[in-house]
Amino acid sequence: MSDDLSNKTKDISVLQLLTKLVKETDRLVRLADDIDTHASTPQAKAAFNLIGSEVGNVLSIMKTSLEPLYRLYDLDPGMKNLERNRRNATIKEFTAATEADDSYDEQSLWNDIKAKE
Repeated sequence: MSDDLSNKTKDISVLQLLTKLVKETDRLVRLADDIDTHASTPQAKAAFNLIGSEVGNVLSIMKTSLEPLYRLYDLDPGMKNLERNRRNATIKEFTAATEADDSYDEQSLWNDIKAKE
């Protein structure tokens, strides 16, 4: 039972780390957007380029280190089923959206645009 608890603790730690990664990424995106939108000094604009460079480095390291893990979709039966189900759901979603688009009325769109002018 102790081993099961240890595995659950590790699972929670991994999810907490991923959550932290998402939060820090969101924070960094907001900083970059603020710099791009509001910064007026050359130093602040340079920080924008530094963010891009550092994020590029981090992404490169992550890709190199973690890319082999994506083979799990090919190796693990549960992951294979998940991937297959995702593809089927995407195809169904696309098919439904395409069928809905068949009822598109171009003339109605032009009438709406003209009415707004």
